[in-house]
Amino acid sequence: MLSFEYNGQSTKTILDTPLMVVQFDVTNDITGFSREIVKGEKTMLRQETNHYGAMYSDESTYEFYLVKENGHGFTNSEQRKINKWLTSPTLVKPLTGIADDKETVIYRGIFQNIGWKMITCKLGQLDAIQCSFVCDTPFIWKHYEVSGEVATSNKFSTNIFVDSDDTEYEIYPKVTITSQTSQTVTIEVRDENSMSVLCRPTLPVCIDCKHCMVTDGTVTGLTNFEDIGWADVGNISWLKLHDGYNVINITGACTYKIEFDAPQKRIGDLL
Repeated sequence: MLSFEYNGQSTKTILDTPLMVVQFDVTNDITGFSREIVKGEKTMLRQETNHYGAMYSDESTYEFYLVKENGHGFTNSEQRKINKWLTSPTLVKPLTGIADDKETVIYRGIFQNIGWKMITCKLGQLDAIQCSFVCDTPFIWKHYEVSGEVATSNKFSTNIFVDSDDTEYEIYPKVTITSQTSQTVTIEVRDENSMSVLCRPTLPVCIDCKHCMVTDGTVTGLTNFEDIGWADVGNISWLKLHDGYNVINITGACTYKIEFDAPQKRIGDLL
């Protein structure tokens, strides 16, 4: 990977001269997919433990350098700009880049350490930025978007293929619906869960099923559940997708966009 986007900026545009990702030291290995088995204790009367699942015990850490494409050093003002860009976030943010196979991949993590390296003496200027990026998972993610239009109020069916590397991982998508008239639009996934949304003319409704939030196109953004026809808050069935083909049924004329991230169990391209 030669470039990436993070915290609203890109290595191509953060400075007047584009930056690129390089390696000065060969990486022989990196933390893999070690998992911790979560289970209870054995007793004399219970020889088999209760299993509660498995979780990844390791986090992937990527060590790399950023250098200018023209080979020049960094000025003091450029150092401040880079440090501000990479060290401001205190919570996990996505780092998006183009992999070696031309696929767009997403890392979720935070820069743990930013250092500066002087390769050659050029009037005291520093030549490279030493980066240590820690991911919250040992694998990467791929972003998918599926959009379309339902022309009539009759039920419309479509297939969404989820290419996930975890057959038991449930993916909660973000769904955006826009209708030209006031009506109720119903979305159903795999005959398992469904939700009905009261839409208002030309005002998009965005349902974030992962974070259980609903927003719209107004200034404030956040929407009360009652505004979209959800009276019983305790009976909300948030949409979820599974690995493989998912049949989506939409009833009501509207345009829709379904977004989600699926795990890709490979180390990635920041090596």
